Amino acid sequence: MKDFQSEQSTLEDVQEIVARMCRQEATTYRRSDYLTMDPTLEVEVADGTWRQRIIEWMYGVVDHCSLRRDSVGVAAIFLDLCVERNLVESRQEFQLAAMTALQLAIKLYDSTMVKLDSMVKLGRGQFQIQDVVEMESKLLAALQWRVHPPTSLCFLRQYLQLVPSSVSSMTKYMLSEVTRFIAEISVCLYKFVKYPPSAVAYATLVTAMERIGDSVLAPWQRQEILTRAANTLDESVIHSPMMMEIYHLLQASLQKNVNLEHLLKTIEVQCGGVDTFVHSKKQVVMRGNSYYEPCDPPGHQHSPRDVVQ
Repeated sequence: MKDFQSEQSTLEDVQEIVARMCRQEATTYRRSDYLTMDPTLEVEVADGTWRQRIIEWMYGVVDHCSLRRDSVGVAAIFLDLCVERNLVESRQEFQLAAMTALQLAIKLYDSTMVKLDSMVKLGRGQFQIQDVVEMESKLLAALQWRVHPPTSLCFLRQYLQLVPSSVSSMTKYMLSEVTRFIAEISVCLYKFVKYPPSAVAYATLVTAMERIGDSVLAPWQRQEILTRAANTLDESVIHSPMMMEIYHLLQASLQKNVNLEHLLKTIEVQCGGVDTFVHSKKQVVMRGNSYYEPCDPPGHQHSPRDVVQ
């Protein structure tokens, strides 16, 4: 009885937090498909491939400095808003905005500081400290000092609080790691920019659970997790064509990425050799009238960085 009351209280808390973040993502931090809206940006500022390389560079920086990877998701939103709000007009300014966005995100979200002169050195002499300071001022003014955007990882953190107490701690860890991996891929790829992070997070949760074997996460547990997560969002979003689009884009992006399989195998060893992910069989998860069918596991012949654009 106590467990039920505790889980019900958690659900209500998560619903309130998610509702607040959904309002933020739809207003203050809303991003659009700016490259389609203004095709000249692809030529003069950045295309999807260049943006992906920049975001991957950000992950490389935080890993090298042993910083929180969550900061990159925030920095990516800052960077997209820089472009969308006409703060950059060239590829060089795009790089400057990326460096500034990452520096700002680290200052806000990490307990370890990276000195500004150290960050500038990463620009290989293209920028001076004053350039970063001025770009930061422009960015903060454009954001009206609202610098706490809800990312897909923010939503996933809330959804994962709804995992039933019957799920083992190791399975919770596995689910957390797999959802993080998939979410970070969506951060890198421009095609996810136009979608609300809340919806990307839900589709990520579905995709992650499909890749974990039934012996680790029982079908009824999957259904319970999805039902609880869905209860935090508007039902029209859960069953929308947009949600299916995001789901299929995630599937396509994972087909040529072997890092996920490597991650699952590593966790499998940590779990004592249990079968942690789905091999040949297909599993279908249903929410209302929407069916989510997983693709085959990624193969070994592709580079870990080889994702479908």
